[in-house]
Amino acid sequence: MHSIKLRSRVDADGVLRLEVPVELANQELELVLVYEIAREGTQEATEPEEVPMIKLNREDSTAFVESLLNPPEPSSKMRMAASDYKRSLGL
Repeated sequence: MHSIKLRSRVDADGVLRLEVPVELANQELELVLVYEIAREGTQEATEPEEVPMIKLNREDSTAFVESLLNPPEPSSKMRMAASDYKRSLGL
């Protein structure tokens, strides 16, 4: 099971349209939807004029999606940092 965070608007007709990575095209997906209604004024900069568009070539796009779907194991340094962070929160 993999997780991808998307933000989308439900159209007036009640239909939610999702744009997923092209690498998922022509595959059957089983989705679990957990939603939260975004409050006005809390939306992060997501409008095209506010966020620069990054265009990836096919190789870079594939590498990006692969790293999201199959992230590498954390290094010992990363595990230590996570442990220190949890300890600072009292967990």
